[in-house]
Amino acid sequence: MKFSFLINFLLVINALNGQVCHCPLYESSIEKLNKVQDSKDSVGLAKLLKVIQNQNNDYCQFMAICEQIKFYTESKQFDKAAEYLEKANSLNEKSKCNPDANHHLWLLKADYYQEMDSIELGMKYALQLLASAEKFKKDADIVKTISQIGTLFVRQGQEIEFKPYLLQAKRIIEKSSVTPKLSEQYNWLARYYETEYTLTEKKTALDTAEIFANKAFVLANKFRQTKQLQYVYQVFDAIAYHKGDFKKSLSFQDSTYQYLRMNKENGQIPVYFQTKAMTLLELNDMPGTILHQDSAIYYARKYSQSSFLANILKQGAEVYEEAGDKDKALFAFKEFTVLHDSLKTEKRSKIINELEQKYQKANNEKKILQLSNERSWLWISLLLAAALGLIYFYLTKRKEYKQKELIMETEQRLNRARMNPHFFFNALASLQSFAINETDSILLAENLSKFSHIMRETLENTYREYVTISQEESFLREYLELQQLRFPGKFDFDLTIDDELHENDLFIPSMIVQPFIENSVEHGFADISHHGLLKINFVKAKDEIIITVYDNGSGLNYNTNPAKPYISRASQIIKDRIYLLNMKLKSQATFSIINNTLEGVTVTIKLPLIYEN
Repeated sequence: MKFSFLINFLLVINALNGQVCHCPLYESSIEKLNKVQDSKDSVGLAKLLKVIQNQNNDYCQFMAICEQIKFYTESKQFDKAAEYLEKANSLNEKSKCNPDANHHLWLLKADYYQEMDSIELGMKYALQLLASAEKFKKDADIVKTISQIGTLFVRQGQEIEFKPYLLQAKRIIEKSSVTPKLSEQYNWLARYYETEYTLTEKKTALDTAEIFANKAFVLANKFRQTKQLQYVYQVFDAIAYHKGDFKKSLSFQDSTYQYLRMNKENGQIPVYFQTKAMTLLELNDMPGTILHQDSAIYYARKYSQSSFLANILKQGAEVYEEAGDKDKALFAFKEFTVLHDSLKTEKRSKIINELEQKYQKANNEKKILQLSNERSWLWISLLLAAALGLIYFYLTKRKEYKQKELIMETEQRLNRARMNPHFFFNALASLQSFAINETDSILLAENLSKFSHIMRETLENTYREYVTISQEESFLREYLELQQLRFPGKFDFDLTIDDELHENDLFIPSMIVQPFIENSVEHGFADISHHGLLKINFVKAKDEIIITVYDNGSGLNYNTNPAKPYISRASQIIKDRIYLLNMKLKSQATFSIINNTLEGVTVTIKLPLIYEN
C-alpha cells in the first residue's frame, strides 16, 4: 500500500550572500496546495503556483517546481516529473539555501524512484532524508521519512529489517500533540501492525493494530478527513477478517467503498470487490462470491494498469475455483497467463531498446568526434571511456536482470511444487471413511480441523517466505497425525527441538522439511514388513540450525531406479529453497541425503540462524 507524502516542512530562514531562503506566500498556501494535490486538480494547482512563481524570489521558484514534481509523480507522468527534477537540481546547485532545499529534493526523489520501481535509489534518498531530519531534530519529518522507508522495505519483503525504524517512529508519534496529521500517523501504525499479524499471527500485533485504528478513527471523524476514514475502515475490515467475524468484515468493506467513491479512488475499487468476494467465499455465499469477483475484473479492466489487472486475474482464478465455477477459473487463469507473458516480454524489450538507443547514441557521438578536427585527443579518450562504461553498465545490468529472472523462475517453480496434491485427496478419502466408521464426533472434528489448518498453511506458505520454528513444528505434527490416520499402525514419529532454539524468535524457510517427511511416509514405509519409525530433530550448533530427518524405511536403491520422481521432486524443492536462501542472505546453507548403514535414509539440512529482528 502506498504511503503518500505531503510537503509541509517548516522552512528555516537562512540568508547567505543576500539570498532569501524562505517563501512566505508558499508557507501560507501549504494547506490549499495539499488539498488540490489530494484532489488531483491540475487547473487549481496551476493557478496557485502561478501566483507563487510571480514572486521575485528564487526560493519561491524552487518550491513551485517541487510541487509540480510531486503532482506529476503521483499522477504517474514520469517524463514530466523527471523534467522538473532536472530544473530543481539546477536551481539547487546555484542556491545558497542548502540543506533545506536538499531536504525537499531527497523526499521528492525517494518517492519518484519508488514509483519508478527503482527500489535501491528510492532507499538511498529516503535514508539521506532521514539522516537530515534526525540532524535537525524534525520529528514530523522523521516519521514521514520512516513511513517512506517502510514502503520500500515491505516491497522488498524485508518487514523484519524495518522493525527498528518503526519503533523509532512509534515513540515520536505517541508523544505528539493532537493535530490533523496525527490521524494519518495512527493509520500508518495500525496498517503496519495488521501486516505484522498477517506474517507472524502474533495476537499482540493484532491488538496493537486495533488500538491505533480506533485512535485514527476518532481523529479522522473529529477533523472530517474522508481519506483517513477510508484507510481506517480498511484496517477495521482486515482485523475483523483475522478474527473470523466475516459479517462485520463485510460491513466495514461497504463503508470503505463509500469513501472510495467519495475520494474518487477508482483504482482501489477492484480491490474492494475482490476482497468482498473472498469474504463471501468464507461465508459459503457462492453466487455472491462469483458476482463480486466478476465486478473486480470488470473494474480492473476499466481503471487499472495491465500489471494490476494480472494480479486481479490470478487471484480471481483461485476464487472462481473455490466457488465451484471451473469455466471462469480456467478463463481467468488463461487471460492472466497471456497478460503476464506479454508484460514480461514488454519489460524485457523496453530494457534492451533503451540500452541499444544509449549505445547507438554513444557510437554516433564517437563518429562525430572522429570527423571533427576541432576536437582534441582528450575528448576522444573521454568518449571511449564513456562507451566502455556504457558497455560495462549494459553487461552488469543484463547479468542482474538474468539473475532476478532466475530467482523469479525458481520461486514460481517452488509455488507449483509446495505439496503433493494426492495427499489432500487421500486424506479426504481417509476422513470420509473415518466419518462412516467412527462414532466419536469430537475426534472427527479434531481431524477435520487439522486437515483445514494444513491446507491453509500450505496455501499461505506460497506467499510466506519464512516461518518460526514453532509454526513449523505445529504444521509437521498435524501433517504426520493425518498421515497416521491414512496409514494406521504403519509408523510412529518423534519430533524434538533443542532447548537452545527460541522457537518464536528464529525463522526457517517454509516447507523445507515437509517434502522429505512425505518421502519417508509415502515411499520409504510403503513396502516394509517391520514397524516404521520417523525421527525429526532441530538442533542449534554454533551459528546454524541442523535439521535431521531419519527413517528406518526401505532406503534409496541407486541400482534399480535412480531417478524416482518422488526423490527428484524433494531434492529439487530443497535445492531451489537453499539456492534462494543463499542468494538473498549471502549464507552457506547445505543439505545431504544418505542411506543408513542398516536401513532407511537420513536427510541433513544446515541453515543459518535467522532472527526476527
